[in-house]
Amino acid sequence: MKSYLKIIAILFLPLAFVVFYAYSPVQIPPPGWKLSKISLPYPALLTAKEGNGFATPRQKEKPSKGLPHRKKVSSINKTTTEEVTLDTASQRILFFGDSMVEGLLRRMNSYAFANRHKMTNVVWYSSTTEIWALTDTLRYFINKVEPTFAMISLGSNEQFVKDVGGREVFIREIVHELKGIPFVWIGVPAWKEDTGINELTQRIVGRNRYFDSRDITLQRGSDRRHPTFAAASLWMDSIARWMSGPQTAHPIRMDKPADGTRHPYKTYVLQPLDF
Repeated sequence: MKSYLKIIAILFLPLAFVVFYAYSPVQIPPPGWKLSKISLPYPALLTAKEGNGFATPRQKEKPSKGLPHRKKVSSINKTTTEEVTLDTASQRILFFGDSMVEGLLRRMNSYAFANRHKMTNVVWYSSTTEIWALTDTLRYFINKVEPTFAMISLGSNEQFVKDVGGREVFIREIVHELKGIPFVWIGVPAWKEDTGINELTQRIVGRNRYFDSRDITLQRGSDRRHPTFAAASLWMDSIARWMSGPQTAHPIRMDKPADGTRHPYKTYVLQPLDF
């Protein structure tokens, strides 16, 4: 029995030293040894799984303050004097956000087909900037789709938050997660005056990446909030004209479809999280 204990002790002590040294903030090289420390990443806490055309994310553990275990967010240049030219290449577009995406994607899919873009849509019901920032769902779809362009529609579920300034860290984290991928952020089609989510988002991402939807008159559905599909189609037409114009940071080809034929693209529907 004692011999087994000795063997366990012999095996345990080197392992304990390696673990201690890996997390130790100082270098402790034994004489004659040259050791290199590595940074051990935090494990992923959420992995979206695909099945039957749906992706079902698991909730990530919510930090108590800010985003202590995530990378710092780089600021975005809000103004530019550079000339922009229309990018005529076919794009792989990732369109993600809350339930407003559901109305827009029908018409957007037609634009994509007419302009030889590939679409992947992610509709996350009742989602907010907070949920997208504090989960690995966006990273999952970026790795899966490898988009060359992104469209975002978020903020409708945050129109009336009291501490709107607290959303800044989440908006910045979403933009940071895109890692330089050109994008446009579609503003909230407000049905009542908001507490500042439109102004905050526009200030962070810049006017040339933000489509302000507040001045557009839209016919609403039975809930008096979501546009009807016909109204959402007209809304998407306005967005498309803006996306291909010189006022955007990265205009792409968005010629209007010849007809209203719907073209199906892969769409993931995520259910609400109790966040």
